[in-house]
Amino acid sequence: MNNANLIGMAWMVMASAIFAVNFTIIRILSADFHVFELVFFRNLFGFVFILPFLIRAGRDSLIPKRPGLMGLRGVLQTFALMFWYYALIVAPFATATSLSLLEPIFASVIAILFLREKSTPARWVVVGLGLAGSLIIIRPGFESLSVGALSALASAVFWAGFLIIGKVQTRYDSIVAIVAYPTLIVVPLALIPAMFVWKWPEPEHWLLLCATGILASTANIAFTKAYKSGDVTAISPISFVRLIFAAIVGYFFFSEIPEIWVWVGGAIIVAAGSYLVRMEANAARKIDADQP
Repeated sequence: MNNANLIGMAWMVMASAIFAVNFTIIRILSADFHVFELVFFRNLFGFVFILPFLIRAGRDSLIPKRPGLMGLRGVLQTFALMFWYYALIVAPFATATSLSLLEPIFASVIAILFLREKSTPARWVVVGLGLAGSLIIIRPGFESLSVGALSALASAVFWAGFLIIGKVQTRYDSIVAIVAYPTLIVVPLALIPAMFVWKWPEPEHWLLLCATGILASTANIAFTKAYKSGDVTAISPISFVRLIFAAIVGYFFFSEIPEIWVWVGGAIIVAAGSYLVRMEANAARKIDADQP
């Protein structure tokens, strides 16, 4: 294994650990604040944190080439965060995190249906395996279908659309702009519903609310660096560490013990997503090799 892949894996582990800390803070703050307000503050402070990087990137990054895509991505991020934070609050950490690993599976379906990417039997088999993993986790018919699990699934769908549009945007805009502007768009979109449930933070809350924005932005940067540092096919399986950190946080802070089905379903989802990434990487290399 080359050093670049090891560095990428280290970034992925770091991102997963930071996300776990941030999710813990969100769960703690949920005792005093509504989801809408948490999403508002997360993006407000997250944008303030990213702003210096955006300014440093130069004039080209300040003016998005495709503002329509930027706006749509902001809307998707708003709904993704609202569903995700609600899932974190009402569902066990490990369950919500394992279902969030469906993002690349849903992204593949969206790419096939809307971007007209090539559909192959193998690709649909991988999608089926990912969905089977989610059914093992939520076990409809054996367990009551929880609102938290459904919220995690809905969040994964919105995040998948968010990721696909981001993939298209990289053709036109800088990475820092792609991260910063949707975050900014979420601020007013989340503020509107938050006004109906608004509660002014106490002095002890401000530090935690600020931390949610900084930690989320830092984790996203580490996540981006992970895939930029090494091969996607090597880095992708390490995403399973997100489930491990979620289980640790859930156990020590909230006395949650994940069921064996969460681990089995999560492992199947990660395996399916990793194989999907490998197939796409091999297809991309084949296209490059066929070009003169």
